[in-house]
This record gives sequence, C-alpha cells and structure tokens, in this order.
Amino acid sequence: MQEVRGWSCVFKNSQVTICLFVDDMILFSKDLNANKKIITTLKKQYDTKIINLGESDNEIQYDILGLEIKYQRSKYMKLGMEKSLTEKLPKLNVPLNPKGKKLRAPGQPGHYIDQDELEIDEDEYKEKVHEMQKLIGLASYVGYKFRFDLLYYINTLAQHILFPSRQVLDMTYELIQFMWDTRDKQLIWHKNKPTKPDNKLVAISDASYGNQPYYKSQIGNIFLLNGKVIGGKSTKASLTCTSTTEAEIHAVSEAIPLLNNLSHLVQELNKKPIIKGLLTDSRSTISIIKSTNEEKFRNRFFGTKAMRLRDEVSGNNLYVYYIETKKNIADVMTKPLPIKTFKLLTNKWIH
Repeated sequence: MQEVRGWSCVFKNSQVTICLFVDDMILFSKDLNANKKIITTLKKQYDTKIINLGESDNEIQYDILGLEIKYQRSKYMKLGMEKSLTEKLPKLNVPLNPKGKKLRAPGQPGHYIDQDELEIDEDEYKEKVHEMQKLIGLASYVGYKFRFDLLYYINTLAQHILFPSRQVLDMTYELIQFMWDTRDKQLIWHKNKPTKPDNKLVAISDASYGNQPYYKSQIGNIFLLNGKVIGGKSTKASLTCTSTTEAEIHAVSEAIPLLNNLSHLVQELNKKPIIKGLLTDSRSTISIIKSTNEEKFRNRFFGTKAMRLRDEVSGNNLYVYYIETKKNIADVMTKPLPIKTFKLLTNKWIH
C-alpha cells in the first residue's frame, strides 16, 4: 500500500483505503472481501477488535476522537458531536440556560468588539485569558471538525483571547450557549447518483471590507466537493485593504492554495478527472480576473495582486463564476448576520 501524498495517516491501493486515527482504523473498499483480507493480516500481528465489518445495510454509528459519524450505505453520512458536547459544555462553567429560549444565531448582527482599555488586575487578567483559551479551544475543535457555520465567531473571538473584556467574554458565552442549543446539529452528506465522469471541487469566497479593528477586512471561504460542504476558513486579512474589490480579491486569492491542495488529495484518492471552480459575488473581481487589459490596473493600489490572481486562475485552470449574494453561503464566514439570513444560508448543510 502507498501513503497518500499530503495526508500521512491515509494509505491505499487499488481496492482499499485505510485511515488511521491514533489507535483506531477505518477501511474503505470496493469489495467486502478486500476488507476481510486486510483484517486477517492485521490479526496475525495485532489484537484487533472489529467494530463493524460493513456487511449490514442498516445505519452504522461510531465515534472518532469525539466526532460522531453515522453512515448508511448508498444513502448518507452524518457528522456530529451531540454526545461529546452534552458532556463537555456544562463542565466549562459557562452560565448555560438549558430551559430558556434557544438562541437562533451565534451572534448579533452589527455587533462588533470595542477596543476599550482593560481595567483589571494581573491575577484577574490571567484567569480570564485562561478561561478564553479553554472556551475558544473547544469551540475551535468543534468548528473545524464540522461546524463551519461558527468559524467567523470563533476566529474573531480567538483574535481577542489576550483582550478578555466584559464584552468579549459575553460574546464568547453567547457562542457557547448557541453551541449548547444546537449540539444536535449535524453536517450531512447525502448520496447522489453520479451524473458526470468527473469530480467537481469548488471554493465559494466572500469578504467583509474594513469590519475588523484597525480597518482590517474579514475574509472567508467554503469548500465543496460534488456539491457537499467539506471545509471552511474564516480569517482576518493580513493586509489592510483599500476597497471592497481589493478585499474580495484577497479572499479569492487566499482560497486558491487550499483549493489546489484539496484537488491533489482528491485525485490521490480517486483518479477521476477534477474540475476546479471559484464562486464570488463580486462582479468587479470576476471582471479583473477575465480582463486582458493590464493598463487600467497600473494606477491601482492592488494592481499587482489583481494581476497575480489572474495568473493564478489561468495557470491552475480554474473556472470563475458569479454567485448571488443571497445565495453566497461564505457570507456566514465574514460577518454576523440576521437570524433569517444565517438560517437560510446554513440550513441546507448543517441541520
């Protein structure tokens, strides 16, 4: 068997793919007999416990490092953490309100963190920083495993771990409360009948211009494989953008390296051809990418970045499409949204 390039815990041959997780192992195969041969080999050297051989068409459930996976052959795969969160969240000493009205969004729209000076002594400061590290640490683990709808709030609060003001702590408690209220949510991948002989990998990008301290912009990307959400990223732009268009260009440019890495991984696991696409709700960014006139960019602050983005799109054979703002699910990665909008953009993939 060969190690999959870029993913050192995955090995495969023409019949079987093996994923290693500490002392757990998952086998994926095209033929059940191939699984049995691997298991027979393992039993010769190791004390091997079989959780499920894959023979049943009923729903299979198992836990991997707190991530609860439910799978039914040819129907769906669901990822969640309800049991884990039910156990861990009450131990954080956050004032949860289990019997009160449930929160419908992880934060309030238009609510941004003030940079007021902290007025606390050293011991209290250390205590609050430690509390923030504990809360955001757990939230990050959950968010990057499958709750991509929380990543904007997680990233924004993570930027303020060393600034534990009353407002920051209240917003963190609100996030934890929302995680408690929605701990039964799952990321669901439904089985689709293959309609084309290739895989389609798409990055949807968005940016919120100047909405972070010191006029930094928040950028976000969501990645889909054959229409299923498989990852997300929300981060503060490293550069101070001078316009909405520049922020959108930055967001699209940030998506390309990860899109390419995911493309290599998918092709290692599945030799089918792959189509890579970028979706943005910025018509000006699309116009820049498709433009053949370099002169009009020479006097712009972001001219060099715009030209580099055009070269990256061309060199990586990426397709670029426009997506309506009201359908852009990456919007949840860049700003706090009204409840109705937040639910509309997330309910199709987190429910």
